[in-house]
Amino acid sequence: MKKIDLIERIEGEARLNSTWKNGIISDVRIDFLNFRGFEYILEGKSPLDALIYTPRICGICGQAHLKATVDALENIYENIGEKLLLSPKAKFLRQIGLNIEIIDSHIKWFYMFIMPDIIKLDTNDLYDYEPLKGRKWIEACRTASETIKALAIIGGQWPHTSYMIPGGVMSDPTQMDLINMQNYLQIALKFFEKEISGITLESYLNFTSINDLEKLDKDLKYFKDLSFKYNLEKYGKSYDRFITLGETNLFKSGKIKQKLVNKIDISKISESVEHTFLVDEKKNDIKKHTWAKSVSYNDNFFETGPLSRAIISNRKFIKELHTNFADSVFTRVMARMDELAFLIADTKKLISKVDISQESCIKPKISLSEIENANGISVIEAARGSLYHNIFIEKGKIKSYDVITPTVWNLGPENKKQKGVAQKAIIGSSSIEIAKIILRSFDVCSVCTTH
Repeated sequence: MKKIDLIERIEGEARLNSTWKNGIISDVRIDFLNFRGFEYILEGKSPLDALIYTPRICGICGQAHLKATVDALENIYENIGEKLLLSPKAKFLRQIGLNIEIIDSHIKWFYMFIMPDIIKLDTNDLYDYEPLKGRKWIEACRTASETIKALAIIGGQWPHTSYMIPGGVMSDPTQMDLINMQNYLQIALKFFEKEISGITLESYLNFTSINDLEKLDKDLKYFKDLSFKYNLEKYGKSYDRFITLGETNLFKSGKIKQKLVNKIDISKISESVEHTFLVDEKKNDIKKHTWAKSVSYNDNFFETGPLSRAIISNRKFIKELHTNFADSVFTRVMARMDELAFLIADTKKLISKVDISQESCIKPKISLSEIENANGISVIEAARGSLYHNIFIEKGKIKSYDVITPTVWNLGPENKKQKGVAQKAIIGSSSIEIAKIILRSFDVCSVCTTH
């Protein structure tokens, strides 16, 4: 028996096509059916045009796409022997913008997508958590909306800012701007303390043991209690393989297979379109069911995202949760909220380090339009995990542009060898409600995925 469910309340939408046997999901297919096609749109465009186009891939993670684009363009300069100089100020402002975007996304995800579904397992009365009406839901939206204003100060607007350019940024904040940014971040900090964790941020950042779970109060305690009541520490387990491509002061790059952290070789990333619709196909292949590609590393599927980042970066608290509960829904959600705490603290530090007297941009000596043939690759960490951009230019124009998003890593279709990460995680679910919670635990972004 097959059951098809439309998955809403994600970034975009998807379809879950499940096969049941004896009341258990025995097989599942995740379909992304809304084609976006940015890779095609960018062909023939000026390389600098990508700074305008790619942030519009997504209304949530536009900063991530912007930074991936500018890093790829700067990699082109590096590959032709013209490595650009960036001031510390420019580097800080870029990372601050990306951090704020992730903070905004994590808050919205927890209250819009996770808590309502988990509460529904226990009661039909969502009360404070009811979408569009509940006090907690509204307060979370307000907090995220206020926090993102810090990004608008340096980005000029939000969403879809394009303030990052080769050589730096087009931002020149004043000292008052930086103070206002700190004030906006303070709103997120207070919300984390008052509504999410129930303890001070400083106390939370010192968590190292599974025993620290008992210190939690408020919504994380509510989440924890319901998770254990409905066995979410047992559901949602996949390959227990993790990958983080990008690296910042908070995150280390690497991959884990069988508990060993290894360095990344970008050349081992490969894409499959075995189950993917292609725009130039004439015949209908029944195996093809989605606009999403699948991506593997060295022919294996890896999970990316906050759980991957926490484990590879040796966050002791999350590593101990993982030791006890593996790559379950519970561990995955806790890792994302854990990351929220560290991002708030880190972003406030980064803002304090900005020296407004430094140059915002050091202009490249050569225009990209003058470059005959070159290639640039970038990898960065977005809200949902590792983001990869690969751009080829020919005679000053974009010849091809390849985007691999975190959702492609996590929710792409199977290949000839294995089920996809989320597919494997969902198989074994005892209800469609649990299956949807597992899917949402990866923080799905279908609009980023279908190119």
